[in-house]
Amino acid sequence: MVVAASTTSPAWTPFIASAPGKAIIFGEHAAVYGKPAIAGSVSMRAYALVTPRTDSHVRLLLPDINVDLQVPSTDLPSKHETSMLAHPGDVVDILPASLRKYEGAGRTAVTTFAFLCGALLSAEQRTSGFSICVRSLLPVGSGLGSSAAFNVALASALLRLGGVVDRADGPEERLLVNQWAFKGEQVAHGTPSGIDNSVVTFGGFLKYTKNAEPVQLESAPNLRVLIWDTQVPKSTKALVAGVRVLRDAHPEAIDSVMNAIGAISSGAADLFCKADTPVDKLEDYLADVVRLNHALLVALGVSHPALERVREATEARSLPTKLTGAGGGGCALTLVPKDASTDDLDSVISELSAEGIRCYPTVIGGCGVAVSDVVAGEPVLSWLGRTDVDAGLCKLADNCYEPALARFASLSNPEFAALAP
Repeated sequence: MVVAASTTSPAWTPFIASAPGKAIIFGEHAAVYGKPAIAGSVSMRAYALVTPRTDSHVRLLLPDINVDLQVPSTDLPSKHETSMLAHPGDVVDILPASLRKYEGAGRTAVTTFAFLCGALLSAEQRTSGFSICVRSLLPVGSGLGSSAAFNVALASALLRLGGVVDRADGPEERLLVNQWAFKGEQVAHGTPSGIDNSVVTFGGFLKYTKNAEPVQLESAPNLRVLIWDTQVPKSTKALVAGVRVLRDAHPEAIDSVMNAIGAISSGAADLFCKADTPVDKLEDYLADVVRLNHALLVALGVSHPALERVREATEARSLPTKLTGAGGGGCALTLVPKDASTDDLDSVISELSAEGIRCYPTVIGGCGVAVSDVVAGEPVLSWLGRTDVDAGLCKLADNCYEPALARFASLSNPEFAALAP
């Protein structure tokens, strides 16, 4: 177990906490009406490097959204203050000006950081200070769980600093991470469903039904997919409201659509739980229900011309595609069969990329949260090129870990492949 920071020489070494994104595979919108949804973790991840300090400051560095916050640790709320809040999001009302200088995504991230630090670290545990740099391979606001990945990575990192979590690889530690990541999601979103942080924490595939505990689909195989970011802004709140208006006008018709979507989710969950399902049968089934689920979502009015363009281009190459998430823009998901042609994949990626649609080849169903102080078999700092630190040749008072943070902040996307658990 990691020992929290001390006032002289911290008795812990730098480590990395990481968490995947998520994709909704089946069940969008119907989940609002109590039907099951199937979601899975994606191999694109958020990574948090945590390093010691001895100047009694904390630093939050988020290069992807231009945040670099450095404040005295005493500016953070206390455990008592956070425990008295009626809702985690109310923490914004007790933050000093030093923690309110960012807007938009930066403000949300800093507010969440402040809440989780206050709730999880005692005054003694934050006395010497620490730095956290978070990098994410997940596009923000695309429905791929970038917020949940940030909160799970951050919660696991702070729980390790507090001496409560080690590698976050056991059920008890993951339950704790998930509990606090959900509170971080409450800061960011007010009343989240909890599905995003659950999928991100535990990894693999989950069957989620409103007001019920998520069910892990243990035997589900990893799925190779292409995720397309249309870069068309969308409002989940407005899309959900639009479906509700449609249902109010045509309750029997829309309820039948919701029932059909729910049946797709239930059927997929049943098949995922059968470890002996032949790959060919699984691929054929999934191809059919991906197309069917998309058609039902189109009937609800939540598609978009950009999503239909992706579907048109991929279907021309016999690659089944559906929107993922709320729709109205955002992202689409394409299943990649095991015998898919490389030429077809390359050509459709090139074609749609030329139209400004970004493609993220990834895998759904991988591991969840992970915490480690080694990368590719060597200490984190050695991997980052700071061998002098590993050899003890610098003084902590000089904040000699800052070059490692800078190196981490500038890593390219391909370099992050080595960090994947």
